[in-house]
Amino acid sequence: MSSTPQPISNPWKQGEQTNGRLAMIGFFALIHNYALTGWVIPGIF
Repeated sequence: MSSTPQPISNPWKQGEQTNGRLAMIGFFALIHNYALTGWVIPGIF
């Protein structure tokens, strides 16, 4: 097995993977923010 990532030939797949990764970053930021401050969005909720 090679450890190098395979190139993604389909731009839709690449877009969906990027979207999913950014959504997970936002989700974890939301969880950490709630753990630190106790508010979902400080100043709003």
